[in-house]
Amino acid sequence: MGRRARFRGVKRTSKRLEGDILDRSKSLWEDPSILRPKCAGNCRKCVFDKTFKRISKLEKIKTNPDALVKMAGRGSDDIFKAYAGTISLYASGSVPYTATAKIGGEELLYVPRGAVGNDKLIGCQHYDDPKVRLMLYNAFAKRKGLILYSFDDQLICSNYDNMPEDYIYDTFWETPYEFPNDELECQHSKESALVIRIKSADRRIRICKNCARDVSSLQYLLSRMISEDLLSDVEVFVEHNYHAEGESGTVEIPLDKIKQYSVGKITDKGLIAEVLREKIGNLRNGETATYVIGQTNYGSDTERFISALKGSDFEIDALRKYLNDYSDSIIIQTDRASEALSSIWESSYKEILTSFTSEETAENIGDASKKNPQAVLSEAYRMEMSKDVVKSLPKFRHLGPVGRLADIYAKASKVGGSVMLTEEFEKNPPRNYHSRALAKGFSLCMLDDPDAIRCTKEEEDLGRYLIPFIRQLVDSVGEDYRHSMSTLITATGCGESVD
Repeated sequence: MGRRARFRGVKRTSKRLEGDILDRSKSLWEDPSILRPKCAGNCRKCVFDKTFKRISKLEKIKTNPDALVKMAGRGSDDIFKAYAGTISLYASGSVPYTATAKIGGEELLYVPRGAVGNDKLIGCQHYDDPKVRLMLYNAFAKRKGLILYSFDDQLICSNYDNMPEDYIYDTFWETPYEFPNDELECQHSKESALVIRIKSADRRIRICKNCARDVSSLQYLLSRMISEDLLSDVEVFVEHNYHAEGESGTVEIPLDKIKQYSVGKITDKGLIAEVLREKIGNLRNGETATYVIGQTNYGSDTERFISALKGSDFEIDALRKYLNDYSDSIIIQTDRASEALSSIWESSYKEILTSFTSEETAENIGDASKKNPQAVLSEAYRMEMSKDVVKSLPKFRHLGPVGRLADIYAKASKVGGSVMLTEEFEKNPPRNYHSRALAKGFSLCMLDDPDAIRCTKEEEDLGRYLIPFIRQLVDSVGEDYRHSMSTLITATGCGESVD
């Protein structure tokens, strides 16, 4: 596994580093058992017995540096040779020369001795580093089918998957995550999350999508292990809520993807995002409707989903009618009906409008894919409600500017009352004396707000005078509407005629 560069305190001089190597050489000279892994397996006979029996025989020559160096060049036991070469340094009381090796971006000082690989010497001379010391055992452990776990000042050996709990915590605490009580799981239990399960310890690391960082927690977990199969003891999966009714909310990550994740080619954050993109895409393209708000999955229960939304009556009613007619999944983060509409509007606006009003109205609206859904729904509702009203009213071949406003305001009042009339004031504001007087009359007649139309005292007086004519127009149907329109226009004094 790659080694992350670490910087501890001030940069030491080479003499000080040489002194550190001598200190570690002395510790090994005094107690070779420091190098012996602690057993957590069930081997019939320990494979390290032979090595440490040979090491014990060095007792007779341990004060003779030349003899120790000779022993560091004999035989095929690399652990024995690395030990002999390392303790020869203390026996001689000096470091004749040094070399450096770059491990994971960090330069390490070591002393070449005997006929043994530099990696074994580095591992032995840096036995107090949980990652570096594994270099001493790597080839031997794999050859013997052993699994080693290195953490703190401990090296645990087993012949089967048996990850210590302390090892799990120690490696996870190297990650950027800091969860409450230094635990392995964040507290966001309802969020979609990445889960790494260590089977032998029956423990799991759980990181929700909001806490996830661009690091590989699995890479940290495996960084201080030796095993022929580093992945045999772990399962990786993503828990999520983006599933159809009756389906599982867990996605097991396949082995080829776990291999990429274990070496940092995929991060915690990236792995969660990849799974969620796929699941959300599957939901939206599936034949069964599924509704999700945040972390709550409503399955295919349309009414329960609609009841959870907040928004205008237009939005709620349009969604209810559309989802009763069409099977369409909606996945949103908040309970806003506007977000639900927006998520499907561009691709389904015509069907939504048809369900909400009629096919004719949807056709008359035209391409509304890029328009604001609520504004379009309001316009569609007005058009739909106006159809029956308009059918009962005569068509005018010609109306002047004041007559046209009177017709718009009257139809709005008939169809949608004060709400629609207010909207028409905004869409079709009065521009001159007679128009403002007419609008003021409509506002005084139909609205509770006396300040809806701002005008002069003279315009307001004319508007008050027009109130009975406006009421008569709004209440009229058929040819009576034409007659009432003519009477109102004459009363305004604008000089227009009705044809």
